[in-house]
Amino acid sequence: MSRFVTFALATALAACGSPPPAAAPKPAPAPVPAPAPAPVPADPLAEPPTSGIRPTTPFPAIVHRQLKSGMGLAIVPRRGFPVIELRLLVLSGLGSDGALPGLASVTGKLLKDGGAGRYSSKELAERTEALGARLSVSTDRDATRIGLGVTTGSLDEALDILAAVAEQPRFAPAEFDKLKQREIDRVKDRARTSPGWLASMVLYRELYELPVSIHPYAHYDALPEEMSALKLTDVKRWYKDHFTPDNTVLVVTGDIEPDQVEKAAERAFKGFRGTKAAPPSFSDPRGPNGRKIIVVDRPASAQSQVFVGALGPERRSEEYPSLMVANQILGGGMSGRLFLDVREKRSLAYSTSSWVEEPARGPMPMVLSAGTQTARTAEAVAALLEHYDRMSTSAPANEELDLAARFLSDSFAFKMESAGAIADLTSRLLVLGLPDETYDDYRKAVRSLDVEAVARTASHAYRQGSLVVVVAGDAQAIAKSLTKFGPVEVLDPEHAFTIQKTLPHE
Repeated sequence: MSRFVTFALATALAACGSPPPAAAPKPAPAPVPAPAPAPVPADPLAEPPTSGIRPTTPFPAIVHRQLKSGMGLAIVPRRGFPVIELRLLVLSGLGSDGALPGLASVTGKLLKDGGAGRYSSKELAERTEALGARLSVSTDRDATRIGLGVTTGSLDEALDILAAVAEQPRFAPAEFDKLKQREIDRVKDRARTSPGWLASMVLYRELYELPVSIHPYAHYDALPEEMSALKLTDVKRWYKDHFTPDNTVLVVTGDIEPDQVEKAAERAFKGFRGTKAAPPSFSDPRGPNGRKIIVVDRPASAQSQVFVGALGPERRSEEYPSLMVANQILGGGMSGRLFLDVREKRSLAYSTSSWVEEPARGPMPMVLSAGTQTARTAEAVAALLEHYDRMSTSAPANEELDLAARFLSDSFAFKMESAGAIADLTSRLLVLGLPDETYDDYRKAVRSLDVEAVARTASHAYRQGSLVVVVAGDAQAIAKSLTKFGPVEVLDPEHAFTIQKTLPHE
């Protein structure tokens, strides 16, 4: 039966014929091409900058004016930031102390802490804080600086404060007594706790030695007994002699117009009077004859502070750029020879560096420094002397010169990043008596130096003929070991650095 049904079904299908062919499908439309992806911008930080990029930003122009009183103005407009930095710059500092070490520093601090004009000490601080500012006073070898930073709209108020401090100090006896006691406590504490302070007190005395008098730069700080001897009459006299219009320059930096500054300063300082005192006498320092070794005794000290110092050329010397490069190679940073060898390779010091100081007059002190363990003091001294001698006898490598010159030139741009920094750099030019274009010329000179020029300067700057080695540490533990470098004088810092004993050269 099933076969019949299947046969019948097949016969029926055959009778119907074949089905018609299916219609051809319509062609699909061509796809629209996708837009090409935008190119990915190059990451500017994906690759390091090309070696040798050197910022060319010049030091900003200084506008010089003079008030009717004779006081100078140095104005540096800096647009875009609503702040003003002011520096009242008195061109007298520690070098004008004469026979009274500490006098200039104490006078400057009393101007701020003792009140001025209608302001008591407390009111002066409150008035300054009301402007969102802080009154600062600093004194170095050649200048006293009174600083104040305010917003642009507070120029007149800031000038009133500076004028009161400069023209109308109160010099209250009670404030002077409190300040003097604080200063006595400060130097006593430094004598107890700071080997660097002890070594500096001796280093500059020896570098600036004179046959029959005291050089103005010979004092690093005052001894406690010298500070105790200061009188208020001494302070008043120093102020009268040095706070005069023709010894003062007002430096103003910020978003301000020079004409506006001049007008405001004329109003604020209209009562400023006085005649500048004669400058101190600057004889040529003699320094030691040969190498001098001194130990400042710190009994039971576990560490020693070592200074090796000499006098180099003057700041105005044409050799200044090459000397600064030589110093950078020697110990100006973590790429310097002292750091890489004395600290990292030989582990003779926990800190080591070198620097060149810049007084306004005379030769510049060049100092090598190392802080070391008592047991390794002699080794550290030997290492510093070795590197000092190497600077004068062997030329630097090209790589050392390139790294040092690039750092000194390129990093200068970062020193100009704020109005306060510009004000301080401008003040430095005025104190040193240097032209406005000094910084730009210096960077160009540094970039143009070759190995021969640096080696030539170093060969006579780092000479062994007059060298001071000062070590602040435990004399009982270290003095004998230092006699291999020369005779050793042991000084007692508790008795005005008098000589305790002298050990012969062995």
